[in-house]
Amino acid sequence: MLPGFIIKLKHHKSIVAPGFFSVLCLLYALGVISYPSASFEAAQQGLKTWWEIVLPSLLPFFIIAELLIKLGFVAFLGTLLEPAMRPLFNLPGCSGFIMAVSYLSGFPLCAILTSKLHKAGLCDENEGERLLSFTSNASPLFMIGAVGIGMYQNPVLGPLIAAIHYLSNFICGLILKSFSPPVGYIPKNRHVFKKALHAFIDQTELKNKGFGKLLKDTILNSCITILTIGGFITFFSVLAGILRAAGFFSLLLNLFQPLAQFFALDRTLLEGIFMGFFEITIGIQAISSSSAGLLTQLLAIEALLAWNGLAIQAQVTGMVADSGLKVKKYYLTRLLQIPLAMLITVLVFLLPLQEMLAVPTSTGIGIPLLVWAGILLLLSAILAAWYLIGRSLIKIISGKVIIIR
Repeated sequence: MLPGFIIKLKHHKSIVAPGFFSVLCLLYALGVISYPSASFEAAQQGLKTWWEIVLPSLLPFFIIAELLIKLGFVAFLGTLLEPAMRPLFNLPGCSGFIMAVSYLSGFPLCAILTSKLHKAGLCDENEGERLLSFTSNASPLFMIGAVGIGMYQNPVLGPLIAAIHYLSNFICGLILKSFSPPVGYIPKNRHVFKKALHAFIDQTELKNKGFGKLLKDTILNSCITILTIGGFITFFSVLAGILRAAGFFSLLLNLFQPLAQFFALDRTLLEGIFMGFFEITIGIQAISSSSAGLLTQLLAIEALLAWNGLAIQAQVTGMVADSGLKVKKYYLTRLLQIPLAMLITVLVFLLPLQEMLAVPTSTGIGIPLLVWAGILLLLSAILAAWYLIGRSLIKIISGKVIIIR
């Protein structure tokens, strides 16, 4: 009787999902009660990060970007950029604005702006999901300032990390184009500016509201959004603090100790990777203090930046929850960007960086050449699999269209 009851429960998502997340919440609460000191310190650290870094760097971008969307400027710019964005990414021109913002600011701003574009009818569901997937970039202030200068005391290293991160995400956007249905776009060079002006007039909200009302609503929405982000940061900072105090990371390190010894990996490097899986800032900080070679450290850093961390992924998922956009492509793109970023890092380090950029490429403990060969083979296999899957999906979609007709 009992096994039959359990089997029935497994087939009811309405019961299993709430039960599963209720258990997780109870475990989280138990962790806070069991490790109050670690939870309090982690919450303080999370709020400090939000107050000193996230709030001043993102809030102005939130306000200005939303104002530009409501004023109709993004629709105007989108019409002008359409001839460039369609051939490259098969996306509407307004996505060029989101791309530009992704290089000037950091996640989860572009997730919020993509959600707003979709709600405004400036992009469809497929376009919004692909745009969300490859514009989830880390902040340049974080990579150049916090990592390059703050952690490594090297002003050249930050731009190198940022360039690899941006390039790998850009390539992901090009690859995702193969997963999009073809759009019958015909370039029209004549009257483009006139068409852009018409889009500007049609999309502006100043027709119905005064600028003061528009500014007040924008600031209110932006403040609510930035407070929500602070809640996500604090929540996952406390989670990481509880796991560390409970010895979860130490347990993982002990489990992977034989593998670490075989590949001559530093224990601190592994600990940084495990912590960065949840929150990239504390993970990268641990990696930068390890005794591993610079190339090994940068490979781990680029992998974490591409992964975004569970804290950022939760923010992105939460910000697009009410927009109708699905995040499946976003998560798959994270898995695609990791090997791409690592491959680009290896290729960049084949250049004479010590002479060109004054970067010490031969310090610390290295990894044998055989391991690099295995990594490159794995990367090639992943990229080939993505290409074959893309071609197969396009054939399946085309077949379905023919059958319907």
